[in-house]
Amino acid sequence: MTPSKGSKLLLLGTILAYGLIGIEIIIMISPFALYFYSVYAPILNFLGSSPLTSWTTEFFLPHMVFMQDPFILALSYLQVLLVLGLVLFFTAAVPLYWGRFTGKGVVTFSFYSKIRHPQYLFLAISGFGLLLYWPRFIILIFFVTMLYVYYLLARNEEWRMKSEAPGVYEQYMERIPMFLPGEPGGRLFRLFFGWIRPKWAGILVSYMVVLFLSIAVAMSIRNYAVHQLPAVRLDSITLVPVFDRPGEEVSLLYDELLADDRVRDFLAENPDVNLAYIMPGDFFLAALVTDHDRYFPDHVIERFPEVLEWHQHKFKGGLGKFFRIFYNFIGTLGGVGTDYDIERFIFVSVVDNGGLPVPGDRLFGLGTRRIPRLLVDYDTFAEEVVGLARTSGQHKWGTVPMPTF
Repeated sequence: MTPSKGSKLLLLGTILAYGLIGIEIIIMISPFALYFYSVYAPILNFLGSSPLTSWTTEFFLPHMVFMQDPFILALSYLQVLLVLGLVLFFTAAVPLYWGRFTGKGVVTFSFYSKIRHPQYLFLAISGFGLLLYWPRFIILIFFVTMLYVYYLLARNEEWRMKSEAPGVYEQYMERIPMFLPGEPGGRLFRLFFGWIRPKWAGILVSYMVVLFLSIAVAMSIRNYAVHQLPAVRLDSITLVPVFDRPGEEVSLLYDELLADDRVRDFLAENPDVNLAYIMPGDFFLAALVTDHDRYFPDHVIERFPEVLEWHQHKFKGGLGKFFRIFYNFIGTLGGVGTDYDIERFIFVSVVDNGGLPVPGDRLFGLGTRRIPRLLVDYDTFAEEVVGLARTSGQHKWGTVPMPTF
């Protein structure tokens, strides 16, 4: 039976929606970011405005804070699946289109001698890597949805192939599993949902169950990650270094910073400031917190002119820039990468949906909002504040929800 027009539109709409969200990380670091977020930002801001949906814009894995926890590190290294899956996807396209162009009929060699739909499998692997790289809950929702969309698309392709190669393709289907050897997905479906009739109802129920379980697991991972953050609570301020550091070192650094009258006066005038990030002055994810993107005092530029290299090439190729930042991201997993002794403090007010400061134990709770207030650069060599700037209250992309840890 030919798929209905409504089914095709549903599949197309789901693919477009998933693609829109999936390429967010690529677009946001390109010159097209302003245009992209003029369309996309209202959607995220709308979701973030309600306590019922704000959790969908949150991140369930660390993206800005690099932790040495073995479990978090293991998940972080799996981000390489983003690239590996894409390479395998294009590799699997070679025998498929070679068979098509040469009129070989059903392609049964290379990957297709093991599974019937390797390209969908490799897209799913790449999508999982992307999910771990930019782990919003909403991307998780669309990732799970796309797994089911891939299944429906694969079934539609098989229906067409049975029409194009009657008999031959049925024999191929009997010998070769759909996505994975042994077809574990099919076995689990028959075990838990095979009794539901019609079959489409069983697929729908399984989708809802899998989506619920996926979100529950992601919530558990997020809760675990928050409890593993290298946070140091001092008075009404919680200090979070983006790289693991001893608590005593963080406390000493903060005490040195408070020796500056301007910093003390600011904190006294702004009692709603309850969080401060500590990062190297050249930290490449600072723009996720403040609109001061890699701000350097003049004397730092004189001492370390290489820090301007990134600015000179900041708009050089969206996709290329994506892979450079991806490379930087993986590189930072092993430790602190900085060229000079400048510590950057970004003081933040974390508030709830009503605009009220949240207590220290809820700074990374779902539904909170982060407002940057002050950026301070501290030279540990000279033991003095070398840069101090009031922020606009927004990060580089305005009010779009961004990672909080």
